[in-house]
Amino acid sequence: MARPKEFDPDTAAQEAMEAFWERGYAATSVNDLLAEMGLNRGSLYGTFGDKKQLFLAALDRYEAQRADELRNMLDRPGSAKAALVDFIHMAADCCTSLEGRRGCLAGKAAMELAPHDKDIADWLKKFHRRNIDLVARTIARGQQQREINDNLDARAAARFLLNALGGLRLLGTMSPSESEVQDVVELTLKVLD
Repeated sequence: MARPKEFDPDTAAQEAMEAFWERGYAATSVNDLLAEMGLNRGSLYGTFGDKKQLFLAALDRYEAQRADELRNMLDRPGSAKAALVDFIHMAADCCTSLEGRRGCLAGKAAMELAPHDKDIADWLKKFHRRNIDLVARTIARGQQQREINDNLDARAAARFLLNALGGLRLLGTMSPSESEVQDVVELTLKVLD
């Protein structure tokens, strides 16, 4: 008879996510993960599989948390443009905070692993498509509300905004000044006019 798990897999995945986010994939050893998660090898491998599968589980957790934040901000009633502006300002505020120094876990995965790992590249494509869908839907709503330029292709504008935010997250790792970040935000928002 199998023994019951003596740990919470969700908590363990959260701890793994934090470790990978802090150090990156290659710099986080299995021993680091075991220490962070308080698990033995058998529990880690029995629940998550290998290190890569644990990383994918950590990315899924990251996506779920970010998707909730993004949906809550962009799907709120009222002005779609105000929701987008608030979303971009929230990302900009993050850039100048302590959290901003960590950058974006998905961005780190894209730079470190996607060029040579199909599973990670596929995960990132799905993550990016979901974000584009949410932002494009909000842009289209803003166009219907006559507050966003209706000559814009909503999906192209969504890709632009998300790429600008990716750049802001990268900038955040370099401890930018608030004025440097604000310059990027102001120019980015002009695309909606």
